[in-house]
Amino acid sequence: MAITTYENFVLENKMTDLVNTKLEARSLMTMDYSLSETAGMKKTVNKYTYTGAVEKLTKGEKNTTKGGVTYTSTEYAVERYQQTFVYNDMDVMKDPYVIDVATAGAATLMANHIKSQYFAELAKIGNSFEYASFGYAAIVDALAALDKEVEEDMFVIMGNDLRALIRKDTDFIASKQGEILYTGQFGTICGLPALFSKLCPAGTAYVTRKDAVKFFVKKEGTVEQDKDVESKDNTVVYERHGLIALVDDTYSTIIKKKTT
Repeated sequence: MAITTYENFVLENKMTDLVNTKLEARSLMTMDYSLSETAGMKKTVNKYTYTGAVEKLTKGEKNTTKGGVTYTSTEYAVERYQQTFVYNDMDVMKDPYVIDVATAGAATLMANHIKSQYFAELAKIGNSFEYASFGYAAIVDALAALDKEVEEDMFVIMGNDLRALIRKDTDFIASKQGEILYTGQFGTICGLPALFSKLCPAGTAYVTRKDAVKFFVKKEGTVEQDKDVESKDNTVVYERHGLIALVDDTYSTIIKKKTT
């Protein structure tokens, strides 16, 4: 009697949900499905900058400075993100949980690969701030240098090395009124949500917004399965098609240690 396993659509939904959850896509980046509606496997992303000046004029005077928009264009190719795993019918007979573990593991690898590309795009941010000593004050100064009147929807993301320094920072501890000493946790820094990832480069933090980086989805996750009827090996292939691009760094800056 043949072993009954998950249907393709069940695995597709399961793995896609797992990847999206692990990506925390709603927190880190914006999902854009426009590519799925058009033909082609490339996308040109324009990063815009507006320059100009406000002048105080008397009657009859004209502006001496004209504002304008400049942009840089980068062409991205749609990528196929694919993860494959194999299990045998006998493995499932011994322990049906094998398939669940495999799907969770494949989803984790997929999410981490996409996250690594996300941080590669953050590294392209044009604004930067250098610190001598990292802490609460460094983030305050970085925000001041970025000079945005409204800081809505911005967040800070860093690795565990800088998170440890923040947790020891006396200014931060004081701002939380000692709460950090008890819980070891915090949710905001300088009024901005704080996020952490082991994929963040050492000594580096980013202030950014969700709409700074977009994941252009060409094709949502799909699963195909194949079975060797003699060996009883089952091959599961999960794939997604899309590209990740920095589209707007107006509200973003890289916070990094001074080199000299």
